[in-house]
Amino acid sequence: MNCLLCGTNFHPSPTWRRLFLYEKETSTCNRCFNKFIISDAEIHFDDFQNTLYEGAVDTVAALYSYNEAMKSYLHQYKFLQDVALAQVFSKTLHEALEGKESIIIPIPMHPEKLVQRTFAQVDELLKSAGIPFQHLLTKTAKTEQGKKTRKERLEAAPLFELTTTIEERDYILFDDIYTTGATIHHAAKLLKDSGATRVEAITLIKG
Repeated sequence: MNCLLCGTNFHPSPTWRRLFLYEKETSTCNRCFNKFIISDAEIHFDDFQNTLYEGAVDTVAALYSYNEAMKSYLHQYKFLQDVALAQVFSKTLHEALEGKESIIIPIPMHPEKLVQRTFAQVDELLKSAGIPFQHLLTKTAKTEQGKKTRKERLEAAPLFELTTTIEERDYILFDDIYTTGATIHHAAKLLKDSGATRVEAITLIKG
């Protein structure tokens, strides 16, 4: 098969797990995939202490760091609309999310941005990984939180609305990148205020 990133032909190494158990087959050669750096950063919520959002998120985990390889990947995937690249991290995401008892909720795009991008990049990452999810949120704000000051982010009107009633159970928010944390905290607060018992977040990248 051909690597989705560089186009060169490669042969995935056979493994016992692939022979006898379900395992997502890699779509990227080792030379390209090894350029992505696994994140070891601890994500703190200092900006949200003593605010309305304190305690909204229980934990956040990011799988990869933001480096040049990831910057190039995101540009190709999100802005050049190469939806096939959702497969690059399908194996990693499947292993990270498989078997979770919590309901997984992708962070949605604003409907106008979805029209511009032509596909929901967060949804496609989960679909490629074979992870079931539910659309329980709709985005109402169009502005990007990373372009706002800390004060503006904390004072912003709610970014999301619910599409249905929330059950009293655990949820996992999934997004492609964690930067300021405002998006995740806005979504988590809405879920907690509506009855969620616990809200975790998992993102592909720590920006």
